[in-house]
Amino acid sequence: MELSKEQVEQIENYLSKINFDFIDLKVEILDHILSDIENLIIKSHSFEDAFVMTKIRWEKHFRETSSFYFGIQYSESKIVVKKAIKIFKPFFFLYLTAYVLPIIITTNFSITFSKNTIDFINTSLNTLNIVFLFYSIFIFIKVLNTKVKTTYRFILKTQYAGILFLLISLLKGNYFNDDGSIIPFLISFQIAGFAVTYICSYFYKKHKEAIKKYKIS
Repeated sequence: MELSKEQVEQIENYLSKINFDFIDLKVEILDHILSDIENLIIKSHSFEDAFVMTKIRWEKHFRETSSFYFGIQYSESKIVVKKAIKIFKPFFFLYLTAYVLPIIITTNFSITFSKNTIDFINTSLNTLNIVFLFYSIFIFIKVLNTKVKTTYRFILKTQYAGILFLLISLLKGNYFNDDGSIIPFLISFQIAGFAVTYICSYFYKKHKEAIKKYKIS
């Protein structure tokens, strides 16, 4: 049974009332809710009763929750977090690898560099650091200004603290000990900062694609 235009509008108003306005999920969730209501109506329930029963069933999916992958300080409806985890999980392990692997390598393989090499590496990394830092800040500002919610925007919000890796490395400016060996935690901060910048760039692109797909300016 197909619902009337007015009935569909009631369901859309319900989603707006609970502030479920993630454009990359709203159409899919609306279709699921419509389907659930239609199935109940087929079983001789009125639209009003079917709507109430469906809202009760979906209530748990709209409850706010958090995740280990993003930190308990970032919470959103269970539906959004579940999709965000699925998308972000590979990048989470990329992020961990970018931080842990340099520490393991620099701790177990002690290499010393000449002063000229140290100066070149410091200059190169600091230059890249500045470029990546400004690019990350640019992404955050652009995303915040759009105000359009997507799962990708939620993920980006959880990455803001990642620029601290770039800031700490930039403030230190020197990645080497006096004997010419690499400072493990600083090089790890630097690589992790680069990884965060890549992650932000990727999800910023996906956020823009979602806006374009659903024709929202």
